[in-house]
Amino acid sequence: MNYVTGELFNFKGYCAQRIEHNENSITVFLVSRRKTAICPRCGMRSKELFNLGEQRIVKHSKYEGKLVKLSLPKRRFYCQHCNNPFSEKPEFIESRARTTNNFALEAVYALSRSSFSTVCEAYHTSHNFLSNRLLKLNLDKPWPKGELRLGFDEHSYAKTKMMITVTELNSKTLLAILPTYSRQAVMDYLDNKTEEERSQVIELCFDMRFKQRKIVEEYFPNVPVVIDKFHVLFRLAYLIDLDRKFICPNTRSKYENLSRTMRKPEIKLVQKEKEYLDKMFSQYPELKVRWDIYQKLVQFYQSKTKDKGRATLKEIRDSIRQLDKLSYLRPFARTLESLEEDILNYFDHRTTNAFTEGVHTKIKMLKRTSYGFKNPEIYIKKMMLAFLPFAIISLLLPH
Repeated sequence: MNYVTGELFNFKGYCAQRIEHNENSITVFLVSRRKTAICPRCGMRSKELFNLGEQRIVKHSKYEGKLVKLSLPKRRFYCQHCNNPFSEKPEFIESRARTTNNFALEAVYALSRSSFSTVCEAYHTSHNFLSNRLLKLNLDKPWPKGELRLGFDEHSYAKTKMMITVTELNSKTLLAILPTYSRQAVMDYLDNKTEEERSQVIELCFDMRFKQRKIVEEYFPNVPVVIDKFHVLFRLAYLIDLDRKFICPNTRSKYENLSRTMRKPEIKLVQKEKEYLDKMFSQYPELKVRWDIYQKLVQFYQSKTKDKGRATLKEIRDSIRQLDKLSYLRPFARTLESLEEDILNYFDHRTTNAFTEGVHTKIKMLKRTSYGFKNPEIYIKKMMLAFLPFAIISLLLPH
C-alpha cells in the first residue's frame, strides 16, 4: 500500500507511513525508502547519516475541501568524497520551499478560473506566492503548424487603457495579449516570429476600426484581409438606431424594445415581434426603409458566391444613397465602397472574428471576478492562463 500511495501521489523516493485527519487539514507522514542520498556536488551516493532534524511540513494539495500537508524528515548526510555534509532534497519539492510542485500547479490552475483572493483563501497561501508563480510562466509559445488565420481586435484593460488580442481562428487559440494598443507593441510581437511562422498566415481578420491594421499588413504584404461581418452589421445597426432617435423622438420609454427588435434577422422574428414592427413601420415609414437596408445586409452574408454578394452590396449602397442627406447612414455607403474587397473576402473561407469576441467575453468575466488589476504583466498572464488546459500549465511551470 505504501508503494501504491507513493506512485499515486508522486512521492518519488518516499512512502506514506500514516495519515492524520483534523477539521481543516490532512497530514501525510512520509518516510524515505532509501537509507542513502545523492550528494548534489559530486553526484555520489552516501549512506553516512550526519544529522536528523525536525519534521519538514509542506503544503501538497486540496482534497475534499481540506488542505493536504506532507510531513517528512530533514536528513543530512556526510559525503566522504567531498568531505562536506549535505541535505537530502526530495524531487517533488524545490529547495527551501514550503509547498510541493503539485501544490503550485493546483493553485495556478485554480487561479485560471478564480480571483487571487479566492485562491489565496482556498489554498491558505499569499498573493505574492501566486504572483511569483504566475510571472514564471513562459506563455510566448510558437504559433501552431499549418495554415493560419489571424484575428486582431482590441479590448479594454482598465477604463481607456486598451490592449490588443491576437487569436488563431482555425484552431480557436488565443495566441497573445499585447500590452498596449500601439504600433510598437504590434512590431515587437511580430518581430519575434520567424519567417516560417509568418509564411503560414493565409488570412487576416480585423474589425472596421482597428487602428494598427496598416502595420500588421506590412508584415503580411500579400495576405488577404477580411473585415469581420459582426462589426459591419453592428455598425449599420448602430447608425440606424441614431436615425431612429430623430425619426420617432420622445418615445424611448414606450418603444424601448424597438432597437433590439430591429437588430434581429427577419427569419428569427416571432409573430408578436412582427406585429410590433408592422405597427411601428406603419407610423414611421422612414424607419421601414432603414430596416430593409439592414435585412439586405443580413442576406448579403448569406450569399452563396462572391459575385452575388458583390451585387447585393451595390444594392445596399444605392439604397443608402437615396436616404435623406441628414441621415447618419450616408457616410456608411462610402465606407462599404472603400472596404468592398475586404468585406467580400469573407466568402473565400467564411472567416469571422467570433472567437476573438468570445475571448473578450471571458476576459470581461474574469476582470469582474478579480476586481481589476494593477500590474499589466500579471493581468496578461492571468488572462492567457484561463485559455490553457491543465496539462499545458503543468509543462509551463518551472520544476
